[in-house]
Amino acid sequence: MEFTGELSTEPGSEGRRAARAEVVLGAGLRQRGAHSVTVQIVDLSTDGFRAATHLDLFPGSDVWLKLPGLESLHGRVVWMRGHLMGCQFVRPLHPAVLDMIVRTVGGR
Repeated sequence: MEFTGELSTEPGSEGRRAARAEVVLGAGLRQRGAHSVTVQIVDLSTDGFRAATHLDLFPGSDVWLKLPGLESLHGRVVWMRGHLMGCQFVRPLHPAVLDMIVRTVGGR
């Protein structure tokens, strides 16, 4: 498994907090009071994720990410640019959980 970069507050930002793994992973994403939609996770760290989506969300919006085999993870939108969004988990993932996800999907 190879980790690159960290969680960003803006695309290309140097303000990341945790190493991230590049992955290609379908997941469910739900806003408060809404139905889940499918998004594509493009990178994942213990602190958050970046995803491709058709949704137009605002920074600070609460979302719940449903990854295969895990309970829904509460996060907040940090940035949104075009079809990409960056979110921070309210409670970070345990490093072993991140490692398991990356091994399962064959992260880059």
